[in-house]
Amino acid sequence: QCGTPGYVAPEILEGVKYGTKADMWSLGIITYILLGGYPPFIEQNQRELFRKIRRGQFEFHVEYWGQVSQDAKDLISALLTVDPERRISAREALSNRWICGDDKDLMGKDLGKNLEEFKRFNARRKFKAAVKVVIA
Repeated sequence: QCGTPGYVAPEILEGVKYGTKADMWSLGIITYILLGGYPPFIEQNQRELFRKIRRGQFEFHVEYWGQVSQDAKDLISALLTVDPERRISAREALSNRWICGDDKDLMGKDLGKNLEEFKRFNARRKFKAAVKVVIA
């Protein structure tokens, strides 16, 4: 099995053949984190984390996603589609409305709360990595 637990595509967890659509899943995770400030699948227990990933259980919490456009959320949802046959390709992602949209639509959006959450998430991630080094 390959992949970082929170970024791994469902088909990898299922142990079936996978291709570039698995990378598109990971791109969806990264986009979610960059816009929302936290990962879509959060669980301390790895078994529970993988269950959520396999089911595609994530939400756009209004507190963090209220300022994010529906086009951006639609792109993330298309990237985080559990069935790789239905998940969008790189070519399709590049033609998405949010990617092709006008930069003026992004002006004036207050994502400060998301940035603060991202900083906390990143600090927790670094702390966990440091603890693992000490334990090893």
